[in-house]
Amino acid sequence: MKMIYLGAEVGSNRTVLNETDADYYGFSYWRLKQRGLPTTKKYLIENYVPQNVNIFVHAGVPLSQQMTDAEYEDFAADYEEFIVDNIDRITMFAEFDHPMLSSAFIDMQRRTVWAELQPGKFLPVWNSATGLNGLKQLAESYLDIGLRGVDIEGYTNLRALTTTLRNKHETRFHAIGCADPAALKQVRVDTASSLAWLSPMMRGETIVWDNNRIARYPAKMKEQARPRYKNLIAKAGLDYEKILADDIQEVSKLAVWSYNQLEQRMNMGNLGEELPESYILRAENEEGKKTEETPAVYDNRGIEERNFSGRNPEEMVALPVFGYDLQTITDPDGVIREVPVVQTNQAPMLQCNSCFLSATCPAFKQNNSCAYSIPIEVKTKEQLKGLINTVIEMQGQRVAFMRFAEQMNGGYADPNVSQEIDRLFKLIKTTKELDDSREFIRMTVERQGGAGVLSSIFGDKAQALRELPQEIPSETIIKQINPE
Repeated sequence: MKMIYLGAEVGSNRTVLNETDADYYGFSYWRLKQRGLPTTKKYLIENYVPQNVNIFVHAGVPLSQQMTDAEYEDFAADYEEFIVDNIDRITMFAEFDHPMLSSAFIDMQRRTVWAELQPGKFLPVWNSATGLNGLKQLAESYLDIGLRGVDIEGYTNLRALTTTLRNKHETRFHAIGCADPAALKQVRVDTASSLAWLSPMMRGETIVWDNNRIARYPAKMKEQARPRYKNLIAKAGLDYEKILADDIQEVSKLAVWSYNQLEQRMNMGNLGEELPESYILRAENEEGKKTEETPAVYDNRGIEERNFSGRNPEEMVALPVFGYDLQTITDPDGVIREVPVVQTNQAPMLQCNSCFLSATCPAFKQNNSCAYSIPIEVKTKEQLKGLINTVIEMQGQRVAFMRFAEQMNGGYADPNVSQEIDRLFKLIKTTKELDDSREFIRMTVERQGGAGVLSSIFGDKAQALRELPQEIPSETIIKQINPE
């Protein structure tokens, strides 16, 4: 699979791409017209891109754009002329496709304008309104077929059909406007074009290759996300300080580098599958040379028909995520019976082949289950306190190490350190609440009508409590002491 970086019609975008390993640029003819094409001479793409770069051109008319039939026809004629002028430099171009165009117009364009082109240049785009039968008919006539990203995500059974068509007709599929790894796993494509790499420049996002996946962080998280990848950014040959300062060119280069890693990973096989031990991310090593280039390995197995039938109850077992223990209870009706009680499963289901730590784990063993068990049991208050204290100690170590890294990076306040300190305090607060043995009674008094709180609690006696004691004459007190 090759990643096509759309947006190359903009000069500043080409400047960024020229300083990266990107070798497939995508041009939108619509945006070229909007920016203004030369009126006295032809616009030749070869004058604006390096010689070693492949070129993909698409019409690029926004789906929301409304035009008259005459305007659509004029645009189609202009697009045709632009393609003819640059046909020798273009690697592939997509047909002018828009929801407002009739199927008759598109068919006429295919039969007349583009019929004489050699296979591999022209890319018809599947209209999902024609259904899967329409895709089958396209595969009977064309070597390459374009699939919109929304259609790849929307059709769950597209993977089976495209695999069948690829095996039957050797059809090659191309994703248009799609860089989502989850969608690209659904259909095996030869190219995937997208504007996603411009999101850091346009919206302040952070796009970075995180071990074996594309991680995208919104603009509000860039101060927390970018310091996490300092070492990776340095290995990619990029300027970490510029990325931290939100330099739009540098963060865009990071996005291109990340999608290059996705491209290589897709060529190794589907994401999530085991990679050969020789696989290394394409980054700059200490000598400044490129690491090993990865071959394209595909799975050409066909899709077999599956017949489903009910499982024999004797073959069914409990899902091994949890452990289960039978306990004898007496239900409300007085019946004694055994019921399963969920508990932790001490036997891990991890396998060395698929574990994401397989490259660094000291106990890695090919085709074996995990060598480690985690015998944690939390059934008493003491066990719970022990677990929390252990986690607090671990979190304290993390805070100390991150603080050390913060100082080594010049002392600039890292929001991630503050975040981990907050987590540490929350854990400490939880432990204090467990140790708190105080008992108290909370009373809620509801006041009704004009009666006061004392009246609500003590009733008629509240009036006597409100009355102040009257003064007693001294003669009365003397008589009480000495009645005689």
